[in-house]
Formats: sequence, C-alpha cells, structure tokens
Amino acid sequence: MDLIGKIFGSVHRVKIMRLFLFNETGIFDIDAITKRSRVSKDIARKEINLLLNIGFLKKKTFQKKVEKKTRSKTKEKVFTKVNTQGWVLDPRFALKKQLKALLIDTDLVAEKEIIKRFKKAGNIKLLILSGIFMKDENRLLDILVVGDKLKIEVLKKEIMILESEIGKELNYAFFETEEFNYRMSMYDKLIRDVTENDALVLVDVVL
Repeated sequence: MDLIGKIFGSVHRVKIMRLFLFNETGIFDIDAITKRSRVSKDIARKEINLLLNIGFLKKKTFQKKVEKKTRSKTKEKVFTKVNTQGWVLDPRFALKKQLKALLIDTDLVAEKEIIKRFKKAGNIKLLILSGIFMKDENRLLDILVVGDKLKIEVLKKEIMILESEIGKELNYAFFETEEFNYRMSMYDKLIRDVTENDALVLVDVVL
C-alpha cells in the first residue's frame, strides 16, 4: 500500500479508488465512504472532487434508509427513505481496466505486513489467505486464523483496517486450536473450502 500510495500521491486516494473498483455499481455517500475507507470527511471530499474532475467518479442521487426521530416511548426504531447525493464509478472511464490491473489484480497487501498485524492478537498457529487474495470470490472465506488465547477484538480491528485498505468487506473466521482440530475431524465444510482449494499459507505451526 505504501508504494502504490506514493505512486498515486495519496494512500487515501488508493483506498477510495479500490472501494469503487471493487464495487463497480455501488453508490456511496460521504458517510459510507469515510466509514468504509477509514478517512476523514475533509480528506474524502478532497479526493472525491479530484476523482470527479478526472472522470473516475460521477454524481448520483439515490434513496438512503435513515432512522426517523420519533417521540414514541417504544424502543423500536422507525426508518424512512430520503434522497441523498452519492457517487458511483463511471463505467465509461477510459483507464478503468488499467487501474483494476494495478490496484486490484496485484497483491492487495504485503504478506509480511499481514503476519505482523495478526500476530498482535495472540499465539497464531495458522494464518491462511483465500478468496479475494487468490482472485477467487467463490470461496467461503478470505481469511482463516487459528491460534490460542486469541484476542478477538484485536483481530476484528485488523480486519477492519484491511477492509479499508482493500476496499471490500472480507469473509473471515477465527478459531482456537482445539475447536479447529475438532472441525477438521468432522470434515467441516467451511474449513475444507479453505484447505482443499488454492490458498496462501502465511503461518503454519504444528497444531
């Protein structure tokens, strides 16, 4: 990400571009962009304006579901739809194919960086990348983590950071070693989908 960010002049720009390239028909407003890309609204607006000017994005109004404020004493939430301005990838953008090749079809995140991040979450015994990292979106999982005394909140935080950098929500699973071994013995469908298909093993300690 650092190298690509330097090439494009902004890591934040890369995040936002990947968000739209991975979701070609998706319409995102400023709130969705800042949440998914983990950038401030000021930075997001600056990058969006630049991407609008070069024709990468185009404006689009859509209906957004928002919570309606009521004086009701019940805890049930009431929602309504409002017209909201958002942005969508312009399918006519001339360099779309080339940008996808550079930002998506290459390695999304350095392997060493992923290992470093996840090792903060406990005694990692097995770390496997599948799905999107293998350019195969038909897989059930993108990331499988197995270990002992795993810090789930730390793992979830790192997943959120990865999602913001990649531009796409990830499918993942975390298992303690004992549970993983049990699932393996039961020929668990989720585990088999990772272990019996193309995958990238980053950490593999004898379980």
